[in-house]
Amino acid sequence: QTLEASVDGVSPAVFTATAAPGPVVQLTRTSAESQRGVVNTAVAARPAVRAEDTFGNAVPGVPVTFAVTLGTGALTGAQQTTNDAGEATVGSWTLGTQAGQQLVRASAAGTSGAVFSVTAEAGPPVELVKIAGDEQQGVAGLPVPVTPGVRVVDAFANPVGNVPVTFTPGPSSGSVTGATVATDPANGAAFVGSWTMGSAATQTLTASSSLLPGKTVTFGAKVVQSLFDISVRFIGAPPSTVVTNAFQVAAARWRAVIVGDVHNTLLQFGAGRCAGWVPALNETVNDVVIFARIDSIDGPGQILGQAQPCAVNTSTNLTTYGIMEFDVADVEMLVAGGTFADVIVHEMGHVLGIGTLWSFRRSLLSGAGTADPFFTGTAARTQFTALNTVTYGGTPVPVENTGGGGTRDSHWRESVLGRELMTGFLNRSTANPLSRLSAGSLQDLGYVINLAGADPFSITAPVFGGFTHGALPALHLGNDVMDGPLEEISRDGSRRRVLERLRTGVGSGTRR
Repeated sequence: QTLEASVDGVSPAVFTATAAPGPVVQLTRTSAESQRGVVNTAVAARPAVRAEDTFGNAVPGVPVTFAVTLGTGALTGAQQTTNDAGEATVGSWTLGTQAGQQLVRASAAGTSGAVFSVTAEAGPPVELVKIAGDEQQGVAGLPVPVTPGVRVVDAFANPVGNVPVTFTPGPSSGSVTGATVATDPANGAAFVGSWTMGSAATQTLTASSSLLPGKTVTFGAKVVQSLFDISVRFIGAPPSTVVTNAFQVAAARWRAVIVGDVHNTLLQFGAGRCAGWVPALNETVNDVVIFARIDSIDGPGQILGQAQPCAVNTSTNLTTYGIMEFDVADVEMLVAGGTFADVIVHEMGHVLGIGTLWSFRRSLLSGAGTADPFFTGTAARTQFTALNTVTYGGTPVPVENTGGGGTRDSHWRESVLGRELMTGFLNRSTANPLSRLSAGSLQDLGYVINLAGADPFSITAPVFGGFTHGALPALHLGNDVMDGPLEEISRDGSRRRVLERLRTGVGSGTRR
């Protein structure tokens, strides 16, 4: 710096002084504050700083330390001293192996330091990793419950985005939609659109990528009849083997029609819920649990059996638990006559919702209490038309309009549908088919159904006079829907009572 003293007519006198910088107070970045790089590689622009005093003057000879504060990177030349220009640069910075933000801090005594940031990106893809949908069970002709997915990763298991992945079914392993999809930039994941099971008992789906030649992963799945679970639990004295087998057959018949998993529900309640003989329960139920017992109801030849859904899952409005009971005075007669199994199937249908949930949160029954009640569900109507080989002049699908409160409005109309299992009268001479009509009505309720699991049936005769169906009179089914409350239960077990009862002039049952 200079200072000049002057007076007119005289040469000026000039004084000079060299100003040394003050003490260092800050480190200023002289390289990029933030940049991008690939994991496990050296950053392009090495972190560099300039030591400055209060007035921004460069301060040479200042010790500067560089250190990694985020990430697992490595430095060389971490200890530096500022040069005559006040600058210091780290020897090198090799990024760590984990993708994401990594930081290096430069520090010097008397300063707050300076921070450098690098967004470390994944390296090139090297592997496919399964993340969902392996070793599951499915139903032929239906999508698997869990959509298979993979993640593409680099050599350090970091996810790699925008990599094309192709899913290919194995022999007899069905078909897919969305076969080729790019991995998500954020998490490196790719999921097939859907995988519909084929006919093979064991099936495979292979994921591959054009950027990973020779690298594949294979998902396995096994075909099962149904993913719908019905758990029957007997209360009281253990029933005979014949009775136990009849319940198992009934559950199998419904599982052949209902094939999709429905819901899991946490059931927590004390004994006596829904009916006095229902035990306490504290568990998560997959789909449906049915409590059953053989006990006295009203003596021989009256009510043979009773049933009802006790609660529905709030997310599906479908049964999560119910009850069935049969009069001990009539069981032997039903077993001897060969109709006990059909009665159980019939009553189990009511627990699942046929005739009992048609009007719960839905409008599937029209004209209740009139001369011509009918079911309005689209799937059931379609099946009624397909099964009808005679001309029916009324509104499909006809619901029973006779038999009193225990029969009407909750069964298919006997005068039109005759032998069908869910009419209000049961054959004792011929089979009682569980038809596509009943299967379709379950689909209208919200179940995932398989029409191929239904029994062969067609509507061939307009009227079955006297409900005889052969050599023996038919069993009149009535009063088997128990007049208990119906509740809603959420998946997590919280409960809300629904202010309605199952039989408000609408019933169903098994009466001789």
